[in-house]
Order: sequence, then structure tokens, then C-alpha cells
Amino acid sequence: MAKKILIVEDDKMLCTIFQMFIQELNYELVGIVRTGTDAINAVDTFPDIDLILMDIHLDGEINGVETAKILEKKKDIPVVFITGDNNPEKIMMATLSNVYGFMTKPLYKRNLGVAIEFACAKHAKNKEK
Repeated sequence: MAKKILIVEDDKMLCTIFQMFIQELNYELVGIVRTGTDAINAVDTFPDIDLILMDIHLDGEINGVETAKILEKKKDIPVVFITGDNNPEKIMMATLSNVYGFMTKPLYKRNLGVAIEFACAKHAKNKEK
């Protein structure tokens, strides 16, 4: 069964590219949302999400890191951050227990597939403990 992915990204062009990559990698795209608030609501709308791909810098009142913190308390869904920011301080802010990867833009399809598989496998292993 295909892994179900939620994209949280505010750049429409990047959403289109990520959507294309996800479909070409044979994953199921359950939705695309543009704000942290929408991501928080989406986990209730789509209860069987396997992974969230999330930009750190989002439109709206809360950024991706804050959104991941809220989601960490709400549901056990692994997050892979995608960002154009390679600032070490930002990376350290993103080290939460539900974060299973960190990718910088530009994103390449093959690397995305590896990150998704690694994150899902690591999450499954952690659930076994």
C-alpha cells in the first residue's frame, strides 16, 4: 500500500513540483496545505497520514517548527522538513522527536524518495520500542 503524504508548503510552484515527485515515486498525496493552522486541521481530516513534508517558513501565524511542535503532541506522524534555509540555528530548532529528516531546496526526486523511506522506517522502528 502506498504511503500517504501531506505537503505543507506555501509556495504554489514548489507544491506542484513536490506533488509531481510524490506521484512519480508512487506515493499517495492526501493533501496540500499552505499554513501551519491548515496542517493541524488536516491531520484530523486525513487520519491515516504516513508522513508530513513541511516547509519551515510558512505563511500565517505559526511557522513549520511551531506547527511540528503542536503536531507532535496531537498525533504520532513523522515530519520531514524542507527548507531553503541552511542556517545551523534553524536546523537545531527543528530537532523535535517527530522530525525524521531535513532537506534543503532545491529538492531532487530521488533524494525525496530516500528521505521518505528513511523517515517512515525510522518512525516504525521507534514505535516498536
